[in-house]
Amino acid sequence: MRHQFLAILATTPLIASGAASAGPVVAEHYAALGDSFSSGSGAGDYDPDSGLCRRSANSYPVLWARAQRPDTFEYGACGGAVTDDVVYRQIPDALSDDTTLVTLTIGGDDAGFEAAVVDCVVADGDAGDCERALGDAGRFTEQELPGKLAWTYRAVRAAAPEAEVLVVGYPRLFEPDHTPDCAVAEWRRRGVNQLADHVNAVIREQAGSAGFHYVDVREAFAGHGVCALGGIGREWVTRITPDDAWQSYHPNKRGQSSGYLPAVASAAG
Repeated sequence: MRHQFLAILATTPLIASGAASAGPVVAEHYAALGDSFSSGSGAGDYDPDSGLCRRSANSYPVLWARAQRPDTFEYGACGGAVTDDVVYRQIPDALSDDTTLVTLTIGGDDAGFEAAVVDCVVADGDAGDCERALGDAGRFTEQELPGKLAWTYRAVRAAAPEAEVLVVGYPRLFEPDHTPDCAVAEWRRRGVNQLADHVNAVIREQAGSAGFHYVDVREAFAGHGVCALGGIGREWVTRITPDDAWQSYHPNKRGQSSGYLPAVASAAG
């Protein structure tokens, strides 16, 4: 089923000129797949028709599509998605022989990244809970995630044989160094960031093996994680939102437009 998002694109305000000048159109048929980092959890302005997928008009796929105006835009990304969801739900709906560009961020939820953030930061559990969550996620990332990603990437290539595929990584969510008044202990921040690095390393390796282009966004987000010097105004990651916990610790509107979008636009252009 085609997700109709072009109406939102037509009414979304123009993005900043630096991001909009991403270069020439490189795709006529664009598909965006993946999890909450692609759907835009934490960035606000969610499409009500996307249900629990909560696709944001401020997400980098929407901003890129509005700037480049591909002939078609299939938006399959969904908050909470794992590799099984991409293979069995998103790929059949969004990809075809005509697809010329695919962006994909996936693997974090498979690895238990969310559980680690919850146990280490959101719930502020004891040290043992946090260490166990990080250890479990690390073991899965080392032992199981490579196979999950390789299988997913093969499915993408089979469904879109002519497409350029950009596999987009995850940012470090936290600034690791001592920051006055930061509510999250340094060791917890560093542990979550190290897990993100581990997941990204596996994604990079498997993307390369598949012949896909890996897009690293960590440098773009450097200095803009939670507990950034200068306070919340410099942060490109949403802090805890108790009423809508699913938004917590995801790129905010600025993170999508100034972090993700330039990195993806550079790789695509």
